[in-house]
Amino acid sequence: MKQLTISIAAYNVENTLEQTLKSMNDERVLDDLEVLIIDDGSKDNTYKIAEKYQKIAPQTFKYIKKKNGGHGSTINKGIELATGKYFKVVDGDDWVDTETLVTFINSLKSLNSDLVLTNHVEVFPDRIKKISLVQGMVPNKEYSWKSDIDVKRVVLHNLTVKTELLKANHVKITEHCFYVDVEFVIWAAYISKTITYLDIFLYQYRLGEEEQSVAKKSMLKNVDMQEKVAYKLVSLFDKFYKQGFLSSNQEKTIFNTYKRSVGSTMRTFLLMKPKEARKRIIHFDKKINNVSTHSYKSLEKDKFIHLIRMGNYSLIPLAKILYRIWVLKYGY
Repeated sequence: MKQLTISIAAYNVENTLEQTLKSMNDERVLDDLEVLIIDDGSKDNTYKIAEKYQKIAPQTFKYIKKKNGGHGSTINKGIELATGKYFKVVDGDDWVDTETLVTFINSLKSLNSDLVLTNHVEVFPDRIKKISLVQGMVPNKEYSWKSDIDVKRVVLHNLTVKTELLKANHVKITEHCFYVDVEFVIWAAYISKTITYLDIFLYQYRLGEEEQSVAKKSMLKNVDMQEKVAYKLVSLFDKFYKQGFLSSNQEKTIFNTYKRSVGSTMRTFLLMKPKEARKRIIHFDKKINNVSTHSYKSLEKDKFIHLIRMGNYSLIPLAKILYRIWVLKYGY
């Protein structure tokens, strides 16, 4: 059995896919690694790069062509086809540190935890930033969600999950939509029981490119997708909460993970003209309450969302000004 399946979401990534696949093409891991290149209906030369690596190492690289269905559909196809012990998603414009990948796969051979958490690196055109979201966990030690740990949140880049859990729980991510990575993360946190943290910087996350879905122009253009995903996350959180199986740590981690999507959607609305921003935010927030009263009340704990709601949403103009200042200063 392969130790790790990496599912690559590949849509029109001819300019970056070479770097992605090259970072995984190391003879030390080829026998233990499966790389599924899920071509989501690309219209460029993505297929040429994918087929090149499939010829180089057919035991590792597998090219899968499918109709366009969005990021979630590539994850779903990856789960369906994965044969590795563990499953990880890497976007076609990101990559991994090769030496760290070798270390990571060797570590997986002796692990049996449901989740494996690592660090990642944010790579901007002019700088890099190392991100470690895990605190208070001894590296290489297995914990359960009931242990005395504080996993404040999880992101796609630092998450690896046992493949059999994804298959057994029939995990299926929303298709034809951006911003679904949080949905995958929430599912992984929900279906898992044990966690191991490895203090390594594996995932290299590309940021600062205008065409990315996380760029402000793209987020404003695709805000309806953000809104759709936010409702789905609220619904999932409500479903998991009502089933009564969540430990307090699981509930906290899932909440901290999905509230960022809700807040991010509100911040995108703030980029609109004042009247439209207020209208969209109020409609969005009230619909969250309709989807899940529990989630709505829980979101009051978030300082930004609390500010938005204050005085019957009267502080939205102030929040809009402050957010524009923030974007100008920090770019996100």
